[in-house]
Amino acid sequence: MSSNHYDVIVIGTGAGGGTIANKLAMAGKKILILERGDFLPREKDNWNSAAVQGEKKYQTKEVWQDADGKEFNPQQHYYVGGNTKVYGAALFRMRAEDFGETLHHEGISPAWELSYAELEPYYAAAEQLYGVRGNRGEDPTEPWSSADYLYPAVSHEPRIKQLAEDFAAQGLTPFHVPLGIQRDNDNLFSKCIRCDTCDGYPCLVQAKADAEVVAINPVLGYPNVTLLTNALVTNLETNPTGSEVTAVNVERNGDRLKYTADVFVVSCGAINSAALLLR
Repeated sequence: MSSNHYDVIVIGTGAGGGTIANKLAMAGKKILILERGDFLPREKDNWNSAAVQGEKKYQTKEVWQDADGKEFNPQQHYYVGGNTKVYGAALFRMRAEDFGETLHHEGISPAWELSYAELEPYYAAAEQLYGVRGNRGEDPTEPWSSADYLYPAVSHEPRIKQLAEDFAAQGLTPFHVPLGIQRDNDNLFSKCIRCDTCDGYPCLVQAKADAEVVAINPVLGYPNVTLLTNALVTNLETNPTGSEVTAVNVERNGDRLKYTADVFVVSCGAINSAALLLR
């Protein structure tokens, strides 16, 4: 069999791709992971507002076009870990009713082909993998769960604590956001140091449960896992009817490469995608 053939090829290393690659690596499948970017550098600018927000240092400079042909910057981050490198680590589940038919102002959103109940065990698995911290039962809109969070919620900052108490005194129900960060409330040795640069910033101390740190890095030493960075997928080849992907074409360091696999996974993102892909 060709050395360019794999059991599974995963395109993208964000929440979706990183999660499925992690799961399959544990199962012993021969996996090729393709990421168009490189590892995001750990440097002081990770926490520099002028660099991150002003210069948009870590965002792609390419432009896309909208439906009218107008160009815009997609604010994408092409790195191992994808956009999870700069997300705020807020990891909510979709609500049970989101899977059913929903009437909107402009029409009807059809029901999914699977229910929340079918997906729920995989939400639990994804929350375990990403080490989500939260308090079950606080959020009145939260769907039922078969498992508790691994860790209690991250404590509020003083000003937010005051606001939460004031809201509760008025009969409202404030709750802690479920967060994928490595912060133990009373542990001086926690990775997270409660910096002022989380959502929208890379984590310099790697305390954020992003797909690189949580899913990709732990399996890079596996003999059945190959990660190619700076690998731009240019197109997918299919069989004559277009019903099955047969190969992926890649540009990397000036070379044009072709890989085949039994299964191809093109990833999306977010905890919801992680749950779907664990399934």
